[in-house]
Amino acid sequence: MIDFYGFITTMSWRVGIALEELGLAYRFHSLHLGRGEQRAPEHAARNPMQKVPVIVDHAPKGGGTGITVFESGGIILYLAEKTDRLIPTGTRERAEFWTWFFWIIASYGQDVGLCGAAFHRDPRYRLDKQTDYGRTTYEFFTEASIAAHHKLDARLAEREYVGGREFSLADVAAIGSTVPLRLHGIESLDGLPNLARWYEQMRKRPAVAKGLALGRDGRSGLPADYEAALFDDGWETRAKPGRAS
Repeated sequence: MIDFYGFITTMSWRVGIALEELGLAYRFHSLHLGRGEQRAPEHAARNPMQKVPVIVDHAPKGGGTGITVFESGGIILYLAEKTDRLIPTGTRERAEFWTWFFWIIASYGQDVGLCGAAFHRDPRYRLDKQTDYGRTTYEFFTEASIAAHHKLDARLAEREYVGGREFSLADVAAIGSTVPLRLHGIESLDGLPNLARWYEQMRKRPAVAKGLALGRDGRSGLPADYEAALFDDGWETRAKPGRAS
């Protein structure tokens, strides 16, 4: 059994989706970030950074005492290695996978996340952009986010999945970051046909739906319109690329 500590965040979504895709038994514990529950001493003992996600695997591969892992990329790699799944085995395939997996973790996730995190939650940097600094900084992060989405679209132009020919952990990491499109400066997927195709394919996976649903119990404390944008509610009815809305 795995204890999974998370919240309705893109990093936590990666872990929930991975657990579901891999069919691992787990218990989900929601730590409400707005109430500071991640700073409780018992959680600080699990993760000195006082963040989520964190897992505690009580039955690790090879036996022995439980293993605690934090940081979303580290967690999902640990889970994939535990099950020997979602990472290619061939030398060339692994090289391609690792390249794009770490681009998702280190570059794409940061570029899209900074646009949403700083400017949609922090009242000092609301979208009204009342100062020159606010306008300039918001535009910088928004442009970086839009560029990152276009890079992912180009990557998907000649292949079905992010990491190569097969569904892999790179897709798990990517969809976890991609869902809040509107919060990341993407008003429409028109002009991003490859990303749109992949996104719809990912959202239709049962494990993705279950992972996204973890902790969404109506007690987030977020404004309704923000929560709807966070989860990209209504994605099923969005017009297809090239079709009038």
